[in-house]
Amino acid sequence: MKLLTPSQARELDRVAMDEMGISSETLMGNAGRRIADKALELVAKLPNPFILVLCGKGNNGGDGFAAASILFKSKINVKIHSIQSNNVIKSDSLNYYMNCVALGIPMTYGENLPEMDYPNLIIDGLMGTGFHGELKTEIVPWIEWINNAISKVLSIDIPSGLNGDSGMIDPIAVRADSTVTIEAPKIGMIFRNGKDYSGDIHVADIGFPNYKLSGLNWEAIDESLVQSLLKRPKVDSNKFSAGKVLIIAGSKGMTGAAILATYGALRSGSGLTITTAPESLNDIFERSILEGMTLSLFDDGSGFLSTKHFEKILEKTSWADSVILGPGLGREEETQQLIKKLVVSIQKPLVLDADGLYPFANAIDELNMREFPLIITPHFGELSYLTGVNKNNIISTFPEFMTEFMSKFNHTALVKQVPSCTFNKKEVIVNSSGNPGLATGGTGDILSGIIASFIAQGMGLKTASAVASFIHGKASDNLISEKGYRGQIASDLFDQIPKIISSYEKF
Repeated sequence: MKLLTPSQARELDRVAMDEMGISSETLMGNAGRRIADKALELVAKLPNPFILVLCGKGNNGGDGFAAASILFKSKINVKIHSIQSNNVIKSDSLNYYMNCVALGIPMTYGENLPEMDYPNLIIDGLMGTGFHGELKTEIVPWIEWINNAISKVLSIDIPSGLNGDSGMIDPIAVRADSTVTIEAPKIGMIFRNGKDYSGDIHVADIGFPNYKLSGLNWEAIDESLVQSLLKRPKVDSNKFSAGKVLIIAGSKGMTGAAILATYGALRSGSGLTITTAPESLNDIFERSILEGMTLSLFDDGSGFLSTKHFEKILEKTSWADSVILGPGLGREEETQQLIKKLVVSIQKPLVLDADGLYPFANAIDELNMREFPLIITPHFGELSYLTGVNKNNIISTFPEFMTEFMSKFNHTALVKQVPSCTFNKKEVIVNSSGNPGLATGGTGDILSGIIASFIAQGMGLKTASAVASFIHGKASDNLISEKGYRGQIASDLFDQIPKIISSYEKF
C-alpha cells in the first residue's frame, strides 16, 4: 500500500492542477463525495441521524463543506460549524460554503465552543495534513469536546492535531473511529500514535494522476510479499543449502545477545550457525546454543574479542552465507578496532547491529567505504550518534531526515521507528506488525538473527529486512493474549516465530 508524506500530498495537488489540468474545485467535490459516502455508511442503521460537520481553514474545511452539501441533499439532518467567520473563507472552500448557504444548511461560526447537543456522527475537518508543532490553545477545547463525545467520529484526510510526518501529538489530537484519507494514508497515520488516533482508514481516490513524486517512495509491507517468499522449502533441502550464518556477538555480561541472535537465525530457517565466543565464556555459549556451533577464541580471560582475533574470524566468514556483527560485543577499544577492520574486510552480506554501530559515530562515510552488501539496524539513539543529530529532532522530522540520510548512505538501513522501516536507495518499506511488547532487551538481537537467516536463504537485503521485521512483529502480536505487553520477554518470541512462518509454508 502506498503512503504519502504531507509534502508529497501537496505536490500531488499541484501536479493535478498545474500539469494535468484537473481543477481544485473538482478534486474538492470528489473528496466531499467520498467523505459523504463513508458518513452515510456509518449512520445507515440509525433512524433520522444527526451529523455535525466541523470545518477549519483551507482545503480540509472545504472538503467538509462539500461533504455537508451532499449529505443534506441525501435528506440527512446536517449542521455545520465553521471555525472561521464567514467573511474569511476563501477560494474553492468559499464556493462549497456558498453552496451550503444556498441550501439552507444550519451553521454556526467561531473558535469558541457553542452550546450544542452531541450528534450521532461528527465529521472532523478542523485541521489537515499541514498541521505541525503545538496545537493552538483555542483548538484544544474543540478536540477535547470531540474526544469526550458519545458520537462516532469521522476525520477528513487525517485526525486533527496528528502530525502527518511523525505521528506525534502536542498536546492532543482527535481520536477518530474512521478516517477518509485522500489518495493514500499519510505516514503519520502509521507512525507512533497514528494508528491509535486514525481508527479504520479508508483511502479515497479522487482522481489524482499516477505521478512519480519527489523524495522517498513510501510503502507499507504487503503480506502477499511474505507469502510469496516463505513457501515450503524444496524437498531436497539440507542443512548446508538452508543457509549458514556466522554470528560475531557477545562479551562478558552480554552473552545473551549472542545467544538470542543465534536462535533468531535458527528459528527462522538457517540450517547452520557458528557463534564466535571468547574462550573464557565458551562454556556458557556451548550450554546455551545446543543446535549451533561455536568458534572459541583465546581471550586470556578478558571476556571480549579484539584485533588479535581478526584473522580467525575473517577466515570463518568464507564458510558463511551471511554475517551478523555487533550484538553484545561491548565497547572496549580493542573490540571497536576489530569491528572496524571486519566491516571493511568481510565480503559476505553483513548485518551490523548494536555495538557494531558504535565505532562509526559521525562516520557514515566510513560505512560507505564498504564494497560489499551491508544493512545497518539502528534504533533512534544509535541513529543519533551515527549522524550527530539530536534524537528528538530525528523523530519529529523523520521523513525529511531520512531523505537526507539516504542521499548520503549507500547501503540498506532498517530503522527501528514505530513501526520499523527498511530504507534502500529511494525505496522505503514500512512494517505493519508489532506492538509495545517488543520494548524489552534482546528483541533487536533476535531481529538481526532473522534478517541474517533470510539473507542466507537467498533474499536480498531490503526484502530480508522487511520480511524479518514483519515476522518479528507478528510473533509479538501473537503473544499479547497470553503475555500482554509488559509480560513479554525476548525469548518468548522463539515459540512464535516458527508458528508464524509455518502458516505461510502451507501454501
